[in-house]
Amino acid sequence: MRKIALPLLLVASSLSFADTHDHDHDHKHDDDHQHDQSQLDSHVHGMAQLDVVLEGAMLLASLKAPAADLVGFEHIAENEDQIIQVYDLVGRMNLPETFWSLPEAAVCEAEDIHVEHHLLEDEDEQDHDHDHDHEDEQDHHAAHSDVIVDYYYSCEHPEQLEQIRVNLFNTYPSLQELQVQLITPDGQQGLTLNAGQNILRLKE
Repeated sequence: MRKIALPLLLVASSLSFADTHDHDHDHKHDDDHQHDQSQLDSHVHGMAQLDVVLEGAMLLASLKAPAADLVGFEHIAENEDQIIQVYDLVGRMNLPETFWSLPEAAVCEAEDIHVEHHLLEDEDEQDHDHDHDHEDEQDHHAAHSDVIVDYYYSCEHPEQLEQIRVNLFNTYPSLQELQVQLITPDGQQGLTLNAGQNILRLKE
């Protein structure tokens, strides 16, 4: 998690700047972007967010999805069946093929995968032992909860990463849209994927 967090924060900042600059020239696109962003910020079920960065041999991906679309609930697990669902989710997300299928020719190895959620009592206690009031945080996550998964890959042949098939829609059919922010050596772009259009193209 530590290896991924800083680069993705820098990327998010870069994307925000780029979006602001581009939208000065395209008001309609600005309205669409603000609409999509407001949907993400308001935690819309069926919609997830994916940030992808390709830099040299490094491939980073950060997925943020509503817990309701992945396990069927958003509160802290209340019984054994729900606890099993949470552990099953974590297990699935630690299998990269659950998330996407990378070209074999790229020879990418997942060096680190981190799944963050607030669906188990013990983890909730640990994650919020910081600067925030614990009860307020519990109330917040009872209202809506996201699952965040960070992937860090090292690729021997990153030039072979021309397109990636995203498998999330097959694994979690409740997900309808994936809002993607992509940065590659060719530039940066935003796009939307769904079950019928699940190919992420890193090169034109």
